Amino acid sequence: MSNKYDVIVIGGGIIGSSVTYYLSKLGNKVLQVEKEDITRGSAGATDGVVGYHTKKPGAQMDLAVQSISLFDTLSEELGEDIEYKRHCGGMQPVEDKEQWDILSKIVEEQRKSDVDIEMISIEKALEIEPELNPNLYGALYSKTGGKINPIKLTYAFNHAAKRFGAKVLLHTEVKDIIVENDAVKGVKTEAQVFYAAKIINACGSYAAKIGEMVGLNIPIKPRRGQLMISEPIGHFMDGTVQCARYNIIKFKPDSVKDKNVLKLGSSLSIEQTEEGTLVIGGTREFVGFDKENTLTALEVMLKRAIEFFPAIKDLNFIRAFAGFRPYTPDGLPLMGEVDKIKGFYIAAGHEGDGIALAPITGKLLAELITYGKTSYNIDDFNPNRFEL
Repeated sequence: MSNKYDVIVIGGGIIGSSVTYYLSKLGNKVLQVEKEDITRGSAGATDGVVGYHTKKPGAQMDLAVQSISLFDTLSEELGEDIEYKRHCGGMQPVEDKEQWDILSKIVEEQRKSDVDIEMISIEKALEIEPELNPNLYGALYSKTGGKINPIKLTYAFNHAAKRFGAKVLLHTEVKDIIVENDAVKGVKTEAQVFYAAKIINACGSYAAKIGEMVGLNIPIKPRRGQLMISEPIGHFMDGTVQCARYNIIKFKPDSVKDKNVLKLGSSLSIEQTEEGTLVIGGTREFVGFDKENTLTALEVMLKRAIEFFPAIKDLNFIRAFAGFRPYTPDGLPLMGEVDKIKGFYIAAGHEGDGIALAPITGKLLAELITYGKTSYNIDDFNPNRFEL
């Protein structure tokens, strides 16, 4: 096996696999290195929401518009079923007028990106999702919201990249990065050294640990998100649903008065999979790299799920798990080359938006590395906006 490549991608998650695919498609000789296995990180511990309504108004929303348009042809392009359900709808029910007013202001800003998001009455919400609690106040709704199987999408990127010639090393940890004269030269693993003049840090919540290898202080921290899976049931819901707190905690945390709610990041996210199971989540916790489930969080999640969907009280839940969301101080991902270290690129920090933003991230990073420029402006995501 040759140890010389055009690009080395560190990370086997949804972002790393997307970047590897698009780079390989453009003719680069690519090595992807993952310390565990594909989807062992965030991509294997998340829901599959692909919608505008959960995106931060402004630059992130505009990037999401670019990315979500790619999903329409992605299954055909990658040659695999990724279980993409287009326009199944995305909803965020609100509990009271205060939440309605806060969400309405967020929607007003989101709509500046010409996206289909509106506030609707509880009566209209019940027509769309009949199992909802009729005592709720109303809802945010985006009829163009979609969903996908994040594990199948990650593997589809991985398989397609290998068909274009990418080499993928699993269960291989990068121990160090070789830097000479402030430029990357390659990576060291336990058994081998691999050389490339361009290296991409696509390690999600672990991006800061990789950054330390080249003397950088990357401001990405893990936020634990806990999830539960129900037994398979018949048709229960069509779209994806989060409670209003999901966006409020994300974009307007100062308006949340309950400190326990903020500490746990307790909201609600729920969707039904192709197999009929319900995926329930809704926590954002700063607990370092602790991936254990907690009874406190699971109880809060289930209580909120029952508040919004009373029929859930009769379900059995078969497992619980957790994953990390790569948090950044300004809520925007880091995408691009680092000024201090020539050839060192970052594609990380997407927090809970990595699934929806994966295609455009891979496409634009591949363009930047291959052509030196991108087809869409990514200045707002330049990693050098922080003191690295």
